[in-house]
Amino acid sequence: MEMKFLQQEDCLTFISENSLNKRLRDNTDKLGDCENAAFGHIYDKLSQRYNISQEVQRQGSNRNPSLVRWMVILAVYYLYQSGPDDEIPEHVRQNYKDVLKEIEKVGSGRQNTTLTPVLNNTGKPKTVFAGASRPRRSHNPFE
Repeated sequence: MEMKFLQQEDCLTFISENSLNKRLRDNTDKLGDCENAAFGHIYDKLSQRYNISQEVQRQGSNRNPSLVRWMVILAVYYLYQSGPDDEIPEHVRQNYKDVLKEIEKVGSGRQNTTLTPVLNNTGKPKTVFAGASRPRRSHNPFE
């Protein structure tokens, strides 16, 4: 499977060309599969607030730098996962953990992003509210 959003050069920021070639072993589809897995994770976590499908249609320098970085780090981790666990370098594991936390913060609205927001019927960014099922507690001791 060919990569659609990422370019192989993007990956070389987080994995050496030798390591990349060793992992791929002439199976260039593997990198596309890892890109799809990365997209799936990001889409699941962020699509309620952000238009991820629109973002991945962008090409070249129009791509969102944060989205490129997240997808590359996730794809590199998934690529390493295709081999023995003891061969995953510590910096790859740490990058993966850091990106998961960052995506979680962006998805919950605790961290700003330049991703295109999903708009509601009035054209304003859609917000997600957490509802409570219990009424507010009264602090009046005589009730």
